[in-house]
Formats: sequence, C-alpha cells, structure tokens
Amino acid sequence: MKSEHVPSGIPGLDELLGGGYPRGRVILVTGGPGSGKTIMAMQFLIDGVERFDERGVFVSLEESRFHLLNEMQNFGWDLEKYEKKNQLAIVDASPLRQIGSSIKQEEAVHLREDSKNSSVHIRGPEFSIQALSTVIRSYVRVTRATRIVVDPMTSLALQFPDEQNRRAAIIDLLDSLVSMGTTSIVTSEIGPSFGGGITTREIPPEEYLCHGVIVLHNSHFAGRGVVSALEIEKMRECKHDRQLHPYSITEKGVTVYAERFLG
Repeated sequence: MKSEHVPSGIPGLDELLGGGYPRGRVILVTGGPGSGKTIMAMQFLIDGVERFDERGVFVSLEESRFHLLNEMQNFGWDLEKYEKKNQLAIVDASPLRQIGSSIKQEEAVHLREDSKNSSVHIRGPEFSIQALSTVIRSYVRVTRATRIVVDPMTSLALQFPDEQNRRAAIIDLLDSLVSMGTTSIVTSEIGPSFGGGITTREIPPEEYLCHGVIVLHNSHFAGRGVVSALEIEKMRECKHDRQLHPYSITEKGVTVYAERFLG
C-alpha cells in the first residue's frame, strides 16, 4: 500500500522525497548550530496552515516564545496571527523540568483525574516524557492539529545520561507522537559532519528510531566560506534521493536545490 505524503513546505525538498513526508510519521531534522533546523520545522507548520488548513503545534524545549516569535518575523511569519485564529500553538516548554514540576490541571487530566483543584507535581526525570506528552496532547486536542514540531530533542536527551534510559525516553516520546495521528518533526543538534570531505560522526539513538532522518550539513571550506548541503539519510515508505543537495536560508525560509553537491 502506497503511503500518503505530506508536503514539507520546503521548495525543492518534496521532489527529493518523492512527494513529501510520510503522513503520520516522525521525521528527525538534525544539524549543527545555525544550519536552519528550527526554520525548516516552522516552515512545515506555516505551509500547513496557509496552503492546506492543517493546524500545528510547535513545542520549544530551548528558545522562549518571545524570541521565537521575533526570529520568525524575519521570514514574514506572523505567528501571533495564527495563534489568535487557533491555527497554531506555540508551547514554551523550556526548561523542560518546569513541565515536570508544575503542570496545570487542564493539561494533566490524563495523569490525575482527581486533581480538580490543584496542580500536579511530577518528580524525577522518568516522568518528564509522560508530562511532556500530556502537554502536547492537550494542545493537539484544543487546536485539532495534524502537524507537530518538537525543537530540539537534544535538550530532552541530555536529561538522561544513561544510554538505555535515554533510548527508552526517546521511544516513549516518538510512540506518543505517532499515537496522536499527527505528522511530526523533531530536531536535534550535531557537530560538523563534513569539511573538505565527508567525515564520520556518532549516530545518536533518535536517528535509528525516527521514521525519517534529514541531515543539514553546514561547514566551512577553505576559499569557499560556509557551504550548506542537505542529505536525506533515510525516509521509510518513500523512494527518496540519497545524494547531497545544496540548500540556502533565504528571506522566505529554507530552499533546497536540485543539483547534487559535489564537495
């Protein structure tokens, strides 16, 4: 059975994906600082609202809502306008432990049905995924969202120094996102992955566990300055291009180019 695609909102990317992201799946966008991960993820939500009337939830685990709104204005995206129309929800979940220590009752109804007059207190990192999932689910229900962004997952993973616990936490979050029936993008940070040629890097567990992985390479080359290239490392249910392709961040967001990156 052929999977349904969800347009990415990124000019040039859907052609490489064979139509877009697989609907109902979780896609990881990973790259170094300044590579465009947050922009690319937000572009996915904005495109959904503007072209398909598909509502979205953006969960920020690092950047404050204030700074996120200001940053996105640089691309002509008035996030507050979409919020007022209930087309987009911006969830400031930074730092994550604030969610775990004090969740409002309306966001925690699935955790404590009997806490009608008080906040729910959740102690310990083992509960943070459950708390975060509950918050996300509540916003999805209110907005009737079909698209979710969690940015960046790195902040979440750092709470679990033990590799086995970290992997279990990531699985729990991904399973929760899939269970909501949404198409989701999660982001993570990596160090430089090439420079004067492809280099090896440690593969974090989220890259194995997500349904698709897009890597944003952003490195310095002698005499050429910063060179950016996108790689679709994997994309289940999609016949996709596996070559490196140059991309740029413009005043309208991320654009991917059809020519192959030759180094």
